Amino acid sequence: MYTTTKVQIIEFISKNGHAQVKELVQFLGLTPAAIHRSLNKLVAENLIQKKGSAPKVFYYLREDAKSLATPLISDQQRQTLDRTYSYITPTGKIEIGLEGFLLWMKNTKNLQNPGKCIQDYIEILNESESHKNKNYQMINATARFNEIFSLNNLDQVYYHDFYSLIKFGKTKMGQFLLNGKQSQNKKMIKLIADQIKKGLQKLIATEKIDAIAWAPHSIPRKIPFLKELEKNLDFNLPRIEIVKVYTGEIPIAQKSLSKIEERIQNARETMVVVTREIKAKKVLLIDDAVGSGATLNEISGKLKAKGAEKVIGFAIVGYYKGFEVIKEV
Repeated sequence: MYTTTKVQIIEFISKNGHAQVKELVQFLGLTPAAIHRSLNKLVAENLIQKKGSAPKVFYYLREDAKSLATPLISDQQRQTLDRTYSYITPTGKIEIGLEGFLLWMKNTKNLQNPGKCIQDYIEILNESESHKNKNYQMINATARFNEIFSLNNLDQVYYHDFYSLIKFGKTKMGQFLLNGKQSQNKKMIKLIADQIKKGLQKLIATEKIDAIAWAPHSIPRKIPFLKELEKNLDFNLPRIEIVKVYTGEIPIAQKSLSKIEERIQNARETMVVVTREIKAKKVLLIDDAVGSGATLNEISGKLKAKGAEKVIGFAIVGYYKGFEVIKEV
């Protein structure tokens, strides 16, 4: 498997024609012993060949390995992976960028050429980012809500990011949200807040938002994700109180319902806007993830019934086309 060190060695040799151990030590900042181990593995894998004898030993890239080098060494690709890619291992370790991508390939037994796989990922990523509003750097999902609901109560809807990408699974933000919510990890929740705060501040200022409402969680947790997120964002705006109540004996989470009609009914009958009279003209309604959009839409209708003139919805992650349920969060 191509570890980050191996890829960097291939990168160096591809750029310079050949390499010596002392050059790689300086380039990678590793010990000679570590460099020798990686070189021996690359030789054993027939990716590089060794010429000469000590102290003048040179390593060259084999012809059949050259196809790996060019796509893997692009600075722009590396920067894109560092910015957008995250893989959380089965043991809970977060691997960012190229190292995380290669580890994901290994653990999912993806046998595609790593360079080609990275190119595919970036193409799909670019397509997904083309949906983003340039002003807020958010995905405008208003048209999606208009298609799904015969009565869309939301004036605008935005996602910070998609929850997952075709072929490549959860996005970096999708990974952070899932693990931050399930593990109730305050550090992860703060990390999410830091990434979404700038865009939300711009949205609040531009749209002249004068109150914020937070969608309540379906299932009680020791550390409620959205309440912790609210603390970290610390927006100095009036808060409209919303709670979730249960008419039956068993609390039913939205994520457990597979049909949009069931989700609409669940949201309509269990979401209560406690604030009796809403004097704010423009309300920002925040949720963590959008599968169907039923929760945001139903709460928005109740906010307007109590006086809100305009409601803008925001979710950290969501889906864009069609009705697809996020069952994990």
